[in-house]
Amino acid sequence: MRLILKSALQLCSLAVITLSSIPSFAEEPRWFDIEVIFFKRNIDVASTQEYWPQPQQINVNTSEPLLGPLFACEQPCVSPRFDQLPVTIDGRGWPISGSTKRRILSKSQLELSDEFAKLQQHAAFTPLLHIGWREVVAPRNRAKHYTVQAGQDFSTRFNSDGQLLSASAPQTADDAIDLSAENLSLFDVEQATAEQTPIEPSALWELEGGFRVYLQHYLYIESELILKRPVEVEQALTPEPVEPVAAAETQSKESAEPLNVPPNVAVAEVVDPNAEAPAVVVVTPDMQTSEQGALVKEFHTVEQLHSFKFDQKRRVRSGEIHYFDHPLMGMLVQIRRSPEAETQAELLEQPTNSVLEQSIELSEANALPEATDEEAALPELQ
Repeated sequence: MRLILKSALQLCSLAVITLSSIPSFAEEPRWFDIEVIFFKRNIDVASTQEYWPQPQQINVNTSEPLLGPLFACEQPCVSPRFDQLPVTIDGRGWPISGSTKRRILSKSQLELSDEFAKLQQHAAFTPLLHIGWREVVAPRNRAKHYTVQAGQDFSTRFNSDGQLLSASAPQTADDAIDLSAENLSLFDVEQATAEQTPIEPSALWELEGGFRVYLQHYLYIESELILKRPVEVEQALTPEPVEPVAAAETQSKESAEPLNVPPNVAVAEVVDPNAEAPAVVVVTPDMQTSEQGALVKEFHTVEQLHSFKFDQKRRVRSGEIHYFDHPLMGMLVQIRRSPEAETQAELLEQPTNSVLEQSIELSEANALPEATDEEAALPELQ
């Protein structure tokens, strides 16, 4: 009996020591500040010597927009409509949202202001969005792609296929809010939203797509974005029919009159053994072949909205500034450990609808069991 009791005590002691040696990340979730600057290059698309089939598409499923509070409001106000989104986002007054307790940082909490100023002062670059947020970084299977929206809205000039709208199409620019200022707080637009036209679901933002940060032994950044830019394209007008050439007239090429073809239109003579006369094929500047036996009288230049895809993934270390390159745009990202004191103060100050809702949200933020092993492999955070 004594041997059994002694063995049981030894097993209990071993279990207590084993359990106490396992760190509990669920009780102390790791918070990170994620700061991103999206910018475009001020260069001609033709100078890149690269080809992008049109249109480009986003393949990831995006979740809630990072700028969602700009468009949301409660009755009796109406959601605003923007022609130009703000560049620098000041998170003062923005709510905490989602299971990761995401909160947009204020302008004073942004640490890439010097990098933003250099981009803004350089003639070759134009910043589109400077934003930061604080959250619990989730493992890959739980991390979501946040919707990124930046720049101007092209829906008043182009349709979803990138074609120019008709001149008679109604313009709603006078009803929109131009918030292209350097920074914006949610408090700044509360009074301006009461009498504005609701935002249209067909908005065509200059930059849009998905962005996420997740843990998989290390920190990872995934981004899949579309940059839209107006591009001038040459299009041929309706071909003018040409009378067929008789077989007798084609026997002597020296006596045949030359075709009146513009210098930038290619003409090819195709000889068909089964045909009595050679056929004339006209190739327009956009590489479209017109009907056989017809000539393009002239062409004109039109403006189209083209899309250019940015799709990159990278493993990163916290505290470092990472640069993501692209022929037409770029991205600066820094992920750093959040100050614990500030994080706890923000959670205590954030109002909730009920005690039950607060308990549910806190449990969701702390319940990251799959991140335990992954976070254990992270390098020492500075």
